[in-house]
Amino acid sequence: MPSDKLSTSALAKQGEIPVQQLFGVLKDYGWIRKIDDGWVLTSKGEFEGGSYQTSKRYGRYIVWPQNLLEHQLFKAMESNKLLSAAALGRADGLTGRQLNRIFVELGWLRPSSRGWELTAAGIARGGQLFENQQSSLSYALWPEDIRANEAFSRLCKACVLTPPKDDDLFAQTKTDWLALDGTTCRSREHCLIAQWLYLAGLRYSIHHPLPVSELQCSDFYLPDSSVCLEFWGANEHSDQISARMRRAELCKELKFPVLDIHPEDILTLDDYLSRHLQQLGVEFY
Repeated sequence: MPSDKLSTSALAKQGEIPVQQLFGVLKDYGWIRKIDDGWVLTSKGEFEGGSYQTSKRYGRYIVWPQNLLEHQLFKAMESNKLLSAAALGRADGLTGRQLNRIFVELGWLRPSSRGWELTAAGIARGGQLFENQQSSLSYALWPEDIRANEAFSRLCKACVLTPPKDDDLFAQTKTDWLALDGTTCRSREHCLIAQWLYLAGLRYSIHHPLPVSELQCSDFYLPDSSVCLEFWGANEHSDQISARMRRAELCKELKFPVLDIHPEDILTLDDYLSRHLQQLGVEFY
């Protein structure tokens, strides 16, 4: 490829613009149009310097002059930049999946058979829907200033629950944590797990008695899949560990799958729960 020519994806990356937003804008301005097997240039796009490049791996695709980033179109896009859920969550250490669940909780987004779907409230907040060219699934991009929304910011903080500082005496003595759905939890870790389950659309109960003995209660129970979740705290006493091991035996007898969660898993809770619950056949979004 000539050094002064960039693919649309490379141009988007260099201009720090979501690639689907760039495709959408070029389409709206009449520079490209969609056909069954991809994108083609219009006469206007050719006038602006677009041409074609062919490779064995990608076939024929559109390339643009590198100086196209100086075009007035890109300057207009800079002031109206849209961000993906993953990009919005990066500052708080949240994944794109977690951000999408927050948007669902806010009533701005809802899952559909073809990916995600914006609600009227989401459209009013500036969300725009795009289609992934490889999977044909839809997803939403959001204006950068969505971070300033009070409700959005509150939910992002709730999903992180920053650990208390050493000198925070009140936090050190705190015994109850309130999850987003109103569930009272005994620890920060339990609260984070409860909130993950709630935002993922999973029905759960906390400290659920096993059917063989009311004295044996699992930390979390998912009734739709009969999966038990056990959090192994770092400072548990020997009797607590023994009781947890006994519950594991009972669950095995009952054919209830058990997913153990350890303190180190909390740091990557979304990835950990997503991966292991999928392996257990649990459906969530």
